[in-house]
Amino acid sequence: MTHRARFAFILIAVGALCACATGQNHSKNADARADGGRACPDVSRWGAPQLYGAWEVELTQLGQRGRLLLRQHPEFRESLRGEFSYGGQASIASGDVEGGEVNLDESRDGKSLHAFWSGHLVPGACGREIRGAWQQLAREGVPAAESSFILRRGAAPGGW
Repeated sequence: MTHRARFAFILIAVGALCACATGQNHSKNADARADGGRACPDVSRWGAPQLYGAWEVELTQLGQRGRLLLRQHPEFRESLRGEFSYGGQASIASGDVEGGEVNLDESRDGKSLHAFWSGHLVPGACGREIRGAWQQLAREGVPAAESSFILRRGAAPGGW
């Protein structure tokens, strides 16, 4: 191979490597940026305080929408407390977040369990979305029910 051919081969190889590296970085950055070009936080390390605030509720199979307001639990500092409002009903939410997994218990009367909410923070949504399963317990005259759910962060100043 001539000196000129080797040089051309090296340029082509370097160009290909740069294109691959740029493509990988572009893909990672595109996945990590869902909020104004900033990198998303590592939601697997989030605790309860990062979930405080207003959320929009969607029970997809039931076609119901509503709201959830979360804040610090009054008795357990690392836990969540809040209020659901959907389907014409109001209820109390209590739960925890660990490793990106969110678990909430729902009570309509403040004493008995009405439903479980079990979901995960969506990594590419930068802490603005939780998806999972809602399971209503059976009670006298009302059968158990299930639906997937989506919680979307309500508009709040300052981002996450």
